Amino acid sequence: MQINNYNKFPATLPIIVEDNLFLYPFMISPIFLSDDENIEAINDALSNNTLIMVCTTKIGEEGGRDFNSIYKSGVIGSIMRKVELPDGRIKVLFQGMLKGRIVEEIGEKPLRAIVDVMKSTDLHSQKGEAMLALLKEKINILSHISSYFPPDLLKTIEENRETNRICDLVASSMRLKKESAYELFVIEDEEERLLKLIEFVLAEIETSKLQREIKTKAHSQIDKINKEYFLKEQLRQIQK
Repeated sequence: MQINNYNKFPATLPIIVEDNLFLYPFMISPIFLSDDENIEAINDALSNNTLIMVCTTKIGEEGGRDFNSIYKSGVIGSIMRKVELPDGRIKVLFQGMLKGRIVEEIGEKPLRAIVDVMKSTDLHSQKGEAMLALLKEKINILSHISSYFPPDLLKTIEENRETNRICDLVASSMRLKKESAYELFVIEDEEERLLKLIEFVLAEIETSKLQREIKTKAHSQIDKINKEYFLKEQLRQIQK
C-alpha cells in the first residue's frame, strides 16, 4: 500500500524490530527475520494490506521484542516482497517511506501501536542555506580521506536541496552508531539537525585524519624495519 493511499495518520500499525540495521525513509532494504514476533508482524501487514513500521532495539537490548527494548521512532513503509528461506528464516524487501513515532502501545506478539508521522519542513532561510553549504563542504573534505561517499552519492548530495533527504543520506553513508543515528533521526528542527550532523562530520574528519596518520607512520616503520633487515642480510652475506 502506498502512502498516498494511506493518509489517515495516526494509524494502528504492526511493528518489526530490527537489531542491527538503522533504516531511513528513502531506503529499500532486505530484512531477515527469524523470530515469531517479527514474522507475525509481517503476516499481519500483508494479510490486512497495511503499512508497517520498523523500529531498532536500544543498545544492550538486542533480541528484545517488547516496547521497552526499542526506540520509539522508526520508519514507516511497505513490504514489497516476502520470501521463505530454506533455513527457516523469512526475507522481506522493505521500502521506507516516512518517519514515524509510536503514540500509543496497543499490543504485543506481534507488536502493534498507534503511530503518527514525524513532520518537519526544509530550511529556506539564508542561515539554512549557509549551514547546508558548510555541510556539503565538510562532506567533500571527508570524502577525500574516507570511503564513505562514492562519486555518484557525492553528486546526489551536491545537487539535492532537501535538507532532510541530505541529512538522511549522509547519516546512512557514515554508518553512525545506533545511539548517534537515533539522536540525529528524531530531531525535527531542521537547523538543529544540520548543526548536529555537521558536528558528526567534523568529528569523523578528525578521526579519519588520525587513522590515516597512524597508518602512514606504521607503514613507514615497517618499511624502515624491512630495509634494515635487508641491509643486515646483505652484510651477513658479504661477511660470509
